[in-house]
Amino acid sequence: MSVKAVEMVRKIRDKHYEDTRGLSFSEQIKFIKEKSKSLRNGLKRSQRSTTDNIGAGLRKKIRGSGLN
Repeated sequence: MSVKAVEMVRKIRDKHYEDTRGLSFSEQIKFIKEKSKSLRNGLKRSQRSTTDNIGAGLRKKIRGSGLN
């Protein structure tokens, strides 16, 4: 499998341009901060669900082992 890094970067850059085209500098900053906040919140939810799943697996193992 080969990674087409140049094409991938170009697509990302073109998408960012389209998303921010016509925005003033301060509007661009606001846009980026909002996107960043959204991404951080999504990652927090993702980490919580992963932690919840791991915790559930451990509880199941402990119950099955007779250690509880």
